[in-house]
Amino acid sequence: MPFSKWLIFLVGVICVKHTLSFKFSYNPYCWVAECCNDETIPGDINKLRRTLRERVYGQHFVSDIVDALAAHWNLNSNYKPSKALTLSFHGWPGSGKNYVTKFIAESLYKYGTKSKYVHHFIGRVHFPLEKQADSYKENLYLWLKGNTTKCGKQLFIFDEVDKMPATVLNVIKPMIDYRDNVDGVDYTNAIFIFLSNTGAGLINQHYEEFWNYGKKREELQLSDFETLITRGAFNEEGGFHHSDTIKSNLIDHYIPFLPMEQKHVIECIKDEFRQRNVFDPKSAHIKEVLQFIEWGPDSSKLFSKTGCKRISSKVGVMVAKYYRPAQNNEL
Repeated sequence: MPFSKWLIFLVGVICVKHTLSFKFSYNPYCWVAECCNDETIPGDINKLRRTLRERVYGQHFVSDIVDALAAHWNLNSNYKPSKALTLSFHGWPGSGKNYVTKFIAESLYKYGTKSKYVHHFIGRVHFPLEKQADSYKENLYLWLKGNTTKCGKQLFIFDEVDKMPATVLNVIKPMIDYRDNVDGVDYTNAIFIFLSNTGAGLINQHYEEFWNYGKKREELQLSDFETLITRGAFNEEGGFHHSDTIKSNLIDHYIPFLPMEQKHVIECIKDEFRQRNVFDPKSAHIKEVLQFIEWGPDSSKLFSKTGCKRISSKVGVMVAKYYRPAQNNEL
């Protein structure tokens, strides 16, 4: 059969397949590029739930994140949200804020963090200078408007909010408020995630108090921390300092990331070994990685001061040193 006929046959098979699935866009452009449809934005909540359960340790509040996302897009109905979903993650470095955010992007979007509908802003990189706050606000407004005009299901991630000028985030207030549209654009399907260290000291102190009283970690409720986080974010220096978004109660969910105890750090270490195809690391090698962890506070030495942040590189050294395949000249 000539090549041209094979090509026509192949295109026909693809068309039939995707027509029957009812998911594929009829725009031929979407066959080769990312489009704003169910094919490239599947919103796979089950995948997210499974990934967080298998790869996130000691952070039982992340289940509330899954429920919030599922309720917002509610893929099995014609429900239309009344506002953009806003999530604010707070905790020490290494407690899992960026880790969980990456899993959210990978579950909601086919191309994960590389999707053109996923945008990642970093405080000290994109908004470094206080004196340029007005310029940042103008550019940010245009960026959010331009992208949301093209596709309503955008994910906007603001990392290092505590390193941003205090007034920049005020520009997004109308976009996350209870409005059908802002300047002709509907933001209600968008998701905004804010990550910061603000309130982390209060979270850790409060958790240590619960721990001293003998209360189990899994028994703690979001309500045990929400007021503390709100107060810390509003009063501490950074992007949420006296912010209009907090004054107007426009953050839907404040999620505390609790400090990591040794048992959680050990699970992180094992997970890093598994990512390198080492499924049964020796206990001596796990202990060797643990030696690089600094523990605090001074009164109890209960928590890792860096969470699981420095573990990946240390495990990489262990794998290269003890588990690499033998070379011919080493036999």
